[in-house]
Amino acid sequence: MRFHPLLFISLIPFIAHAEQLTVTPYRPTVSNPAELSALRHLEVEFGAQSNQPGMQEERNSLPFLLKYPFADQWGLLVGGEAWIKSRSADETISGFGNTSVLLKHYYPINPTLAVGFEAGAVLPSARQSLGQGRTDYLANFIVSQDISDLRIDVNAGLTRKGLKEDDLDRYRYNWAIAASQMFTEHWGIAGEFSGVLAQQQKPTSQFLASLNYLMTPQLMLDFGGTAGMTRVTDNYTVFAGFTLLIAP
Repeated sequence: MRFHPLLFISLIPFIAHAEQLTVTPYRPTVSNPAELSALRHLEVEFGAQSNQPGMQEERNSLPFLLKYPFADQWGLLVGGEAWIKSRSADETISGFGNTSVLLKHYYPINPTLAVGFEAGAVLPSARQSLGQGRTDYLANFIVSQDISDLRIDVNAGLTRKGLKEDDLDRYRYNWAIAASQMFTEHWGIAGEFSGVLAQQQKPTSQFLASLNYLMTPQLMLDFGGTAGMTRVTDNYTVFAGFTLLIAP
């Protein structure tokens, strides 16, 4: 859920004067907003989620993301899964997940419109049964638009798989469209459609819905779930988590 940072660009001088920093959540949606979090401040995202890929399968994990804008319009994102437990009819395995490292550039066009670009890699820090086994490379283009109190985030991404599977293309094309809005001072909602396209594979798509609670200007809580929209997409996911801006 987004706290509509673009709407506050015109208020930056007043916010800076009051030294009031606000959180910039990326979770729980698949799509990211174009903007970065507070300059030279660490922002932490952490959550718990349970996926149900099929009737006899279950995958539980603890996703995390660390965000640090080190310069105007430039930031570093490091994320992954602190723990995974995967259960199928044949076995149950657990361990640390893969780790993503992304460089992000943010460019505001006007007070209500901005674009962003992310590029980096997903490192095979998980055991092969829990991860991809090779380094994946990815890029993501973002457009964020505020329409009154409604935020729209559109993401279009490309992933090059490090591991070449037989008869399958290395490239995956990711898309996501999210809408979010704060309907009270503390409560907000978000909805999102997202999916993955690849040659020689059936497309996946899902719908996500979340409820968000701004506990303080530096802390946002979220709750929600997803529902698969194709036969090759996970049946459902439930999740909860938080985004915390570490500020003095």
